[in-house]
Amino acid sequence: AITMDSVTKTHALGGDTPAHRDETYDCDGAAAGAPELSDEMALRIAQLSDPNHSIAAFAAQYLFERSHTSNPRAAENKDRIGRSGAILRICRLMESEQEAARFQACSALSELAFCHEANCRAIISTPGCLEAVVTLLQPDNGTSQCDAALIVNNCAAFCTDTCASIVHYPGMLAALQALATGGNTSSKNVAVGALNSLTRCPSAGVRLAMLSAGVVEDTLSAVLAEEGQGDLYEARIARAAMGIANLQGEDEDAALGDGPNFTSAMATICKIMRFALQEKSWAGIFFAPYSVCLPLNKLSRCEEHRHRLVSHGLVELMSELLATWKPSHQSNSTLLLALAISHQLLVEPDCDDQRDRAEQCGLLDNVVKTAEGARGENADAVAAAEAIVSGLRERHQAVWMSQSARVGEGSMMHQLDDNVMELISRLAHV
Repeated sequence: AITMDSVTKTHALGGDTPAHRDETYDCDGAAAGAPELSDEMALRIAQLSDPNHSIAAFAAQYLFERSHTSNPRAAENKDRIGRSGAILRICRLMESEQEAARFQACSALSELAFCHEANCRAIISTPGCLEAVVTLLQPDNGTSQCDAALIVNNCAAFCTDTCASIVHYPGMLAALQALATGGNTSSKNVAVGALNSLTRCPSAGVRLAMLSAGVVEDTLSAVLAEEGQGDLYEARIARAAMGIANLQGEDEDAALGDGPNFTSAMATICKIMRFALQEKSWAGIFFAPYSVCLPLNKLSRCEEHRHRLVSHGLVELMSELLATWKPSHQSNSTLLLALAISHQLLVEPDCDDQRDRAEQCGLLDNVVKTAEGARGENADAVAAAEAIVSGLRERHQAVWMSQSARVGEGSMMHQLDDNVMELISRLAHV
C-alpha cells in the first residue's frame, strides 16, 4: 500500500507520483503495545520544536518516512508517534514562514492520518490545527494548498468522527470549495477528493452543512461542468459525481445530476469499481470498494441512472464483489451496500437486460453464498441476503402453486390467457 505522498515528496496526483490511497481502504488498527520510542525518534520529535525551522523540517521528514506505508514498521511507528505528543509540534510547524517546513509538516500529518483513526482524531482536535489548515488553503500559499488539503482528505477518509469538526470550522468548506474550482490541477484533484471523502460521513449534520454551503450546486456541479481529458480529469469528474450522489441520494426530490459529464461519470465510476475490486490503482489512486459502492447504491435507486450503470457492468460488478468478499476494514458495510443494489437488480428488475445479466453472471448464486454466512459475514448481511433469496423463492411458489391441480384449483391465474401467464412466469424467473 502506498499513500498519497511519495517518498521523494513529489506532490500527489502530479508528475510521476506513485499510486496512493486517499479513500477509506483496508488497514490495520493502531499497533497494540507498541515499544517505546527509539533514541533517534525521540531526538527527531524534540527537534520539531527547534527554533531553526530547517532542523524542524528535517525532523518532520524523518517522521514522514517512518510512517510511510513503504516502511515495514509503519503501523507501529504511527502509534508511537501519535502517543508521543509529536502531533501538536508538527501542527505548530504548519505556521512556519518556511515553505519547506510547512510542506514537511503537512506531509507528516497526512501520512500519520493514513489508516489510523486515533491519529486522525488527535490531528483534528489539536488546538490551532484547523486554523493552520484553513490558512494554508488560501490562494497566496501556493503549493501548500495541496499539501493542506491532503490532511483534510485523509482525516475525513479514515475517521468519519472528524468530519463534523472539519466542515463546521469557519472558512474550511469555503476554502476547499474555492480550491476545487480555482486551484491548479493537482490542488483541484485533492480538494475534490477531500470534499468527496467528507460526503461519505453518515452524520446528518455534516450533510446539511455541506448542502447549505453549496457544495453541490456551487462546487461539485461546477467541477462536473469542466471540460478536459485524461485519467486525472476523469477521476476528478467521477469523484464530483460520487460526492453529489452521496449528498443528494437520500433526497427523493433532488435531481441526482444531469448533463453529459454526469452521464459519462457513471461509466467512470463503474470502471473505478472494477479497479477497486482488483485492488489496482487507476489515475494514481487506489479506491476502496466501500467508497465506490456507497454512491453506486444511491445512484442505482434512480431508474434512469440504474439503466446506465447496468449497461456499464453494475450487475457483474456486484456479483464479483459478493463472490470475492472477505472480512476486512469496512467490508461488512460494503457488503450491505452491495446487497441493497443486488436486491434492486434481482427482486425489482425493471428490464430484460438486468435479468439476463444477473442470470449470466450468477448474481443470485453469489447472494445465496452470502446467505450461508460461512466466510464471516455479519448477521445483518446474512439476513439481507436471505431476504433476497426468500423474496425470489416466494415468486416461484406463487406461480407454480397456481398450477397445482389441488392447491391451485381455485387460483385466479387460471382465468388468464397463455400469453399473460408466460409473461408472469418470465418475470418470476431470474
